[in-house]
Amino acid sequence: MNRKQRRTAAKVASKAGKVGKSASSTAEAVVQKAIAAAQVGALAEAERALDEVLARYPDHVEALHHKGMLLARGEHLEEGIALLRRVVAIKPKESLYWNNLAAAELTADRPEQALAAAQAAVRLEPKYVMAWQNLATCLGDLDRPQEQIEALKRVVALAPHDAENWSQLGIAELDRKDLAAAEIAFREALKRAPQNSDHLSNLGVLLVQRNQPAEALPHLEASLAMNPDRFTAALHFGLALAITGDRPKALRWLRRATSIKPRADEAWGALADIAMASGEKVEAIDAARRAAMIAPDNSVHRHRLERLQGQPQGQPQVLAAPVAPQSPVGETTDSLSRMDQIYIR
Repeated sequence: MNRKQRRTAAKVASKAGKVGKSASSTAEAVVQKAIAAAQVGALAEAERALDEVLARYPDHVEALHHKGMLLARGEHLEEGIALLRRVVAIKPKESLYWNNLAAAELTADRPEQALAAAQAAVRLEPKYVMAWQNLATCLGDLDRPQEQIEALKRVVALAPHDAENWSQLGIAELDRKDLAAAEIAFREALKRAPQNSDHLSNLGVLLVQRNQPAEALPHLEASLAMNPDRFTAALHFGLALAITGDRPKALRWLRRATSIKPRADEAWGALADIAMASGEKVEAIDAARRAAMIAPDNSVHRHRLERLQGQPQGQPQVLAAPVAPQSPVGETTDSLSRMDQIYIR
């Protein structure tokens, strides 16, 4: 090739490079347009834009990534996961992609697969808070409490300002029956968000379980003022009132707890005990019967009903202080999507 031919070839190569950069720039612009559409809820528009890019560039990583996320958040979870797996195969050193795959696998209720993805994310980016949160969730789902707590401790170390992180640590410690450690975590959460109904309730419930009803009362009352339909707060507020001697008010809140959650046998059992101690035998027997019907295998409920049915009319039962149910402090909810752990960036 002579000098002229080399110069011509160089010009052609340069021109091709500029065209390639231009096409790439156009594709990136379309992806950004899709992201903006998704952020305002225009999901169909976002998907069309991503499909436009993928039609020309089938391995465009960011387009695949965001298309996978859109599908995983909607009714096509498995298709979304397949795309996210393809993304990490193409670009395995991006922690964001691994984290989002972990969140999608959690949504599909596959904690073992999610765990591998979350572990990859934190290996690549050891200070990635959301990846540690997802890792902790995986470990909790896999019933590995000690490792879950270690992951949550890493979370609060990385983001100590976030009250929710402390709350999650407290719930994990409570599940492990370490009430002292749970109390420390719940107090840290409340310190950072003193007007948060969840954190007020969590600490109040725990204090009742730790036999500190007088200290629990203001926390539970404040929580219920914000959310009167919080079952665990209503139940434990009633128990704390009974323990501290205010049985009439305790009965009102225990009745409310049973109306909030009519299938909660522990609430009916507590209502039966306090009603009988207050001389309300008819209500006590009815509540005891309901508790036994809801949980027929629970010997405590059966024995309570037998005892109350044999109690002479008009003779109040003398009870020891009620024992707070050692149940999770948070509300029981249906399984939710874990895709709220995905961020677009």
